[in-house]
Amino acid sequence: MKRGVKLLILLLLLGWLFYGIDLKLLVESLKRLNPLGIVLTFISVFISDLIISYRWYYLSHFQHPFKASVEANMLAFFLNIFAPAKLGDLSKIYYMQQEGYDAKMSASMFLLERFLDVIVLGFMILFSALFILPSKKAVWIGGVLLIVALIFLGIVFNYSLMLKLLRLIPFKKVKVVLYKILKATRTNLEPKRLVILFLLTLLVWGGYYLNNFVFFLTATDFDLSLKEIFIASTLAFAVSAIPITPGGIGTFQAAFILALGWFGISKEEALGASIVLQLLYILPATLYSLYLFWSKEFLLGAKNGSTTKL
Repeated sequence: MKRGVKLLILLLLLGWLFYGIDLKLLVESLKRLNPLGIVLTFISVFISDLIISYRWYYLSHFQHPFKASVEANMLAFFLNIFAPAKLGDLSKIYYMQQEGYDAKMSASMFLLERFLDVIVLGFMILFSALFILPSKKAVWIGGVLLIVALIFLGIVFNYSLMLKLLRLIPFKKVKVVLYKILKATRTNLEPKRLVILFLLTLLVWGGYYLNNFVFFLTATDFDLSLKEIFIASTLAFAVSAIPITPGGIGTFQAAFILALGWFGISKEEALGASIVLQLLYILPATLYSLYLFWSKEFLLGAKNGSTTKL
């Protein structure tokens, strides 16, 4: 998508977000937020960041300190503020290389991590659809999607089949790099490790949902059930993952305004709450990353255009 088109979409999105907004009601809704709930959400977000970092630590077979995993992930979370589709996560490959870790292994870890996230998010979207769509239609769609997902997983995790597909790539250098990444990925494709990684991924997404549950149940005065928070959160996670705006800014709020509107929450209240919630998601990583930029010289070098070769 061209930059001009993205900018236009962002401007239209921001225009829709604030169209017809009563600024007085928006300010009043912000004032009603419970400070204790905000603090609890901040703590919850930080804990979920640690869970994500542990998954990265596990993917590496514990070959680097856990602190390095935390630092790499915090930096990625911070850069995701400015990059669409969580492309800031690519910085983890660079960071781990600077810490002495093999870039090809980091690349394989990144691909597997993203793949697992997509799978779980897809199932969360499907699960949410069961609450929204008519029961028979939802079950039919869910069954078809489940079969497609299982076939796809069977192909992706079939090492010999992936090698055959790699041989079809005409560009030798690209083929060599992808082969090395696939070979590194194989170390995490053992059945036991895959089960643990899948469980860790469920824990990661459980942390995301817990953050939202804590926020809406303790920081706001919205009368929402757990099911309603789950549906609104799934929509927000799904929409903000679409590479339209950096860090899902705007799309995150639009999804919450739409979903919470179904449950009787005004646009002003939904906008104010979603802005604060997204800031809470950003704040721990921002604070930690500012410390990293201050203490790690190679990050300042990265700003000047240094790159990583796989």
